[in-house]
Amino acid sequence: MTIPLDLNNCVILGIDPAIATIGFGVIRGSEALEYGVIKTPAKSPMYDRLSQIHTDIKALCDMVKPDVAAVEMPFFGRDNTNAGKVLRALGVIELALGDWGLSEITFLHQSQVKAAVAQYGASKNDIKQAVMHIFGLPKPPSPDDSADGLAIAYAAQCGARANVA
Repeated sequence: MTIPLDLNNCVILGIDPAIATIGFGVIRGSEALEYGVIKTPAKSPMYDRLSQIHTDIKALCDMVKPDVAAVEMPFFGRDNTNAGKVLRALGVIELALGDWGLSEITFLHQSQVKAAVAQYGASKNDIKQAVMHIFGLPKPPSPDDSADGLAIAYAAQCGARANVA
């Protein structure tokens, strides 16, 4: 029998996946513990970028010791040339989280994240302002990707779940 976690007392890591700039946010209850971005050099070979993402996600987990991880599922239009790269990064992120011991990851759709922190259709600025208010931050998180990481963690804390496997 699995004992359900009290998400208000868990350390939740939210990740906004990408290949160049990965946003992350770490929360517990109503406190933003950490937030920021992981950047990979644009001119580096793909293998090096993916390797860095793996190493940096594991190091982040070593630092914040999350109980739960939530990752936003990227949405791509028809002609998005970045989709393949972002999906490769997403796989590496999932691998790093699993290597660290987080075998069950909450995947969220962007609409679920927006609905949890602001409203469906919220702009990037709306998300930054909402996250600042929710966590009592003195100023909006910067860059935008870090605000997204906090929003993803908060949406998971609120119980949002996507039917993505």
